[in-house]
Amino acid sequence: MPSEISVDDETATQLLQQMLRIKAFEDETKARYEDGEIPGFVHLDYGHEGNHVGIGAAMEDDDWLAVGGARLVGQYIAKGVPLTEIMAELYGRVGGANSGFGGQMHIADIDRKLYGHAATIGSGQNPAVGLALAEQMKGTDNVAVTTIGDGGTSRGSFHTALVFAAYWNLPVVFVIENNGWAISTPSDALAPDHLSDYGIPHKIHNESIDGSDVEQVYQTVSEAIERARNDEGPSVIECRVARLGPHFEGDKELYRNTEDRERDSNERNPIENYRERLLEAGVLTKAEIDDMQENIDAEVQEAVEFARNSPEPNPESAYDHVYRLPLYGQGE
Repeated sequence: MPSEISVDDETATQLLQQMLRIKAFEDETKARYEDGEIPGFVHLDYGHEGNHVGIGAAMEDDDWLAVGGARLVGQYIAKGVPLTEIMAELYGRVGGANSGFGGQMHIADIDRKLYGHAATIGSGQNPAVGLALAEQMKGTDNVAVTTIGDGGTSRGSFHTALVFAAYWNLPVVFVIENNGWAISTPSDALAPDHLSDYGIPHKIHNESIDGSDVEQVYQTVSEAIERARNDEGPSVIECRVARLGPHFEGDKELYRNTEDRERDSNERNPIENYRERLLEAGVLTKAEIDDMQENIDAEVQEAVEFARNSPEPNPESAYDHVYRLPLYGQGE
């Protein structure tokens, strides 16, 4: 892991702060889920924090983020969705970003240019291509960034998106979060040496980087976005990260080697590694980081209280958004 800091002190501080915010939010989510307050399933971001923050920091407010994969809360936070709205959505309450309809894996916020996850894993790349095409046709310089897990790259829809992005020279950046596991299937069972190689047949710029290094993600995605803005076409970036937790809370991970998991926790933790880099470089002191953490913890607790106090949806709301009238040109 590099020891030097390649960004200014303000940016470095913000990168660490965002990673700590994601971690604190996820720790509280885990606790509230275990206590039975949060329904359904939760897939936590542990190990992905640096990648999510690096992506978010590279984007402008008007750039689209079309999320994919299972570990998404960090991406919502990095795109600027308030913690209160995310937590209330996890609780299934009306104060959530989508009034409780979306849950952990399907939050969308169109005003913040966050395109929500589609109904099936690995199918968000075609919508991202559509968003990029729309921005191109409107003559803006806005870019669409889309994420997908290593397992999702085996879907035909991912490869269809690459074809269209290359053919139309679209301003879209494909980020593959390769955490080594497609649920319980190891990603090294896939054919390419690097999953970014999928861009080679389409002559799309492609790179494979250390996704646990927040600065490297920030710089690489920034460069890809800048190319897209300058009409230099799409990019495919593989960000190699370590999944530092189970696929979902409750997964016993019987398929995974305990020694490998412990080694990753010790060596590939993006937050702990970056914290040490900032301390060694004198960017922040331990006291400053402790104060930062205290403020973040208070912010997370406010989000929990907001979610708890937000009302549950009325039963009649189950019929909302089921279909839209008029249908097929029919009158009112």
